[in-house]
Amino acid sequence: MTTDNFTAPPKDRSHKLAPRYVTWSAIVAPVLVLTGWAFIAAVPIALMTWGTWTDKRVRALRWWSGLTALLYAIPLVQYLLRSNPEASMSSMLHPAMGIAIALSAGVVVLKIVKSHRG
Repeated sequence: MTTDNFTAPPKDRSHKLAPRYVTWSAIVAPVLVLTGWAFIAAVPIALMTWGTWTDKRVRALRWWSGLTALLYAIPLVQYLLRSNPEASMSSMLHPAMGIAIALSAGVVVLKIVKSHRG
């Protein structure tokens, strides 16, 4: 005798999954920072932070997304207050800060992937 119940409806996990914009923002942000598009990374970092602070499904990621936003805000403010108008944010970004931003966003990605496995 088998215990499989083939007539049972599939479990709906959509209420537990992270929103796609948070997931994709967490994936895209470190790629943009590490490939020289640091100023444009403000959009996915803002989306990731806003999503984790407003959506109940990913509330556990608030601290990591907040850390990512804080780490990104430091060089962003330095870029906005720069004296050389021709310098890009990527050229002003210290490599260690870029790696720190990428690592903190990477932790958000890993936690989302781990929670989606079931």
